[in-house]
Amino acid sequence: MNFLELETFIAIVRLKSISKAAESLYISQSAAGQRLISLEKEIGYDLIERRKGYKTIELTSKGKLFLPLAEKELAL
Repeated sequence: MNFLELETFIAIVRLKSISKAAESLYISQSAAGQRLISLEKEIGYDLIERRKGYKTIELTSKGKLFLPLAEKELAL
């Protein structure tokens, strides 16, 4: 888990959109998605619900538990 993955995850949560998070971080939507996937693989569970046709994301129950930990880690 690295700084860029955590930063991207938190941006996705705050903006409720992978594309908006990517735009705010000046990266491609694909890069933001890959960072999220990499983080999820490393911790071993999905952080966001993936639903086709929805414009905003929702956290999984484990994503909700992980968010405060990610924010603390990023603050360090």
